Amino acid sequence: MRFITRYISLVCIITLGMPVLSEAFDTQLALEQVKEASEYGSKYKGKEVFDSPIVKKACFGEYPHGEGGIVMSKYINAAVTSAMVALKDKTLTPDDIKEIARSATFKVAVAVPAENVKTPEDVQIILIQGTNNVLPQKTEFGVKYKERQGVVGTFQSDKVDPGANTTIIVKMRNDSRKYTIDFSDVK
Repeated sequence: MRFITRYISLVCIITLGMPVLSEAFDTQLALEQVKEASEYGSKYKGKEVFDSPIVKKACFGEYPHGEGGIVMSKYINAAVTSAMVALKDKTLTPDDIKEIARSATFKVAVAVPAENVKTPEDVQIILIQGTNNVLPQKTEFGVKYKERQGVVGTFQSDKVDPGANTTIIVKMRNDSRKYTIDFSDVK
C-alpha cells in the first residue's frame, strides 16, 4: 500500500509539473512551435517585441535600452526575427522556420560600450551554470547602437542545462559585467 501511495504521488507530481516545464527554454522545438513563436513576434513590430511578456523574460541587464543582453533560444529567435521583418510587412518564410527549428545552437547577444570594442574578440561571453563554464563556438558583431556595440556569441544547445540558473559574464579589455538569468524562465 505504501508503494502504491508513493507511486501515485510521483505520477501526480510529474503530471502536474509538465506544464511548468513546457514553458522553459526548449532546445528542441517542433515546426509548429516555431510557427507559434513567429506569429507571436509578428504581433509586435520592431523593438516593441522586447517589451512583450515572453521576450522580456529572455532579456538581462537594461537590454535593449542599455547595457545587458538577451538569450536567443529558438522560440525567442523566431519571435524577435519575426517582429523585425514585420516592420517591412513581411513574415518568416517556411525555410526560415525550418532553419530555426533544426538549429543545434542558440545565441546570446550583448550590448557593451563601443569605445573599447574594435573586433568581436574584444568581448568574451561566458555562461556559468554551477561548475560548468560554457564558451561560445564563435563571436561576431551584432547591431551597432550610438554608444554601444552589439556582440553575439553562438553556443551549442547541448552544452547547457536549459532549466538552470545561469550567470553570464561579459568580459572586455578594461571591464567585466556579470548578469544572472534563470534559463527556465526563457521560453
